[in-house]
Amino acid sequence: MLVESSKETLPQALTVSIVFRLLFAMAQPFGVILVFLVIFLAFYEKRHSLIEIFSSVGLRRKGIRKSILWTFALIPLIFVVYLLLMMITYFLGPISFPQASSSNNGETPLWYLYYMIIYSLFPVALVEETFARGYLLDRLMPQHPLQLLKALPAIILSSLMFTLYHLPTYLKVYQFSTTWAIALLAGNVFPWSIILSIAYVKAGTRNIIGPVLMHFLADSIPIVLKLAFG
Repeated sequence: MLVESSKETLPQALTVSIVFRLLFAMAQPFGVILVFLVIFLAFYEKRHSLIEIFSSVGLRRKGIRKSILWTFALIPLIFVVYLLLMMITYFLGPISFPQASSSNNGETPLWYLYYMIIYSLFPVALVEETFARGYLLDRLMPQHPLQLLKALPAIILSSLMFTLYHLPTYLKVYQFSTTWAIALLAGNVFPWSIILSIAYVKAGTRNIIGPVLMHFLADSIPIVLKLAFG
């Protein structure tokens, strides 16, 4: 994101320079992950085409419907996570983000909000779910059991690794205090990862489209509401 690399205010008009900065900001963390996965899967797991590589990490047509149904069936658990996040906010106060996305008049440019919606889908939701569910969780449970008890160690371990992956971003990019970072990781990221992992396991299709969509909605809905209601 642009906020990672600059504290400058953003102009209302989108310029070519800003587009390149946004693309570079996308490529820095997520491009490395994608390139690593492609190279690793091609040489270590002997995947011989991009279709085979993407299919091996859950980006496949087969099982899309079941993946989506299982993911959205767990929406009640997601409300529990939001309740937990509200409790954290109640005790620690409102979340404050770096003010790098405002224009000179103090308002967030519309183009930046639309960019953030796209960014929430790709690279964030797509790349993170490919890595967390499509690769980590998938490889930690080679038998792919549908029983949650058998899959629980893999779910917990992959979710813990996914949660720790967010720690540098929370501390350096969003500049949360250590207390806030730990609270959000333990009370938001980790339970979210557990829920999406449960959906992945119970669907039994090795398809990550459902978790990708839910991840995207969770990140983008607050932005859409800001666009709708200002």
